[in-house]
Amino acid sequence: MVEANHSLSKILTQAQLRITTASVVLAQLRARNAVKAELRKQGLKVSHYAAREISSWAQVYLDDHPNLIAEAKPVVEAWFAQGVFGKRAQKG
Repeated sequence: MVEANHSLSKILTQAQLRITTASVVLAQLRARNAVKAELRKQGLKVSHYAAREISSWAQVYLDDHPNLIAEAKPVVEAWFAQGVFGKRAQKG
């Protein structure tokens, strides 16, 4: 029985880790999109900037807006519940 509890605990920990990781990735994507939108708003072309620069600015934006991760977490949890990531992701 202890082994079953340990196994369940491990699965839950893995699921939580995946949700956290996916939340950070979604937040980073939203930060990148915000940076791109700001560039366009200033009349600049996104294609004139290296992806590395945009990612760097997005990280600064994410540091300034930590709520993006908190907002992404319920979305990712809903995606996991709906099976968006597939059966393998749900198994742990």
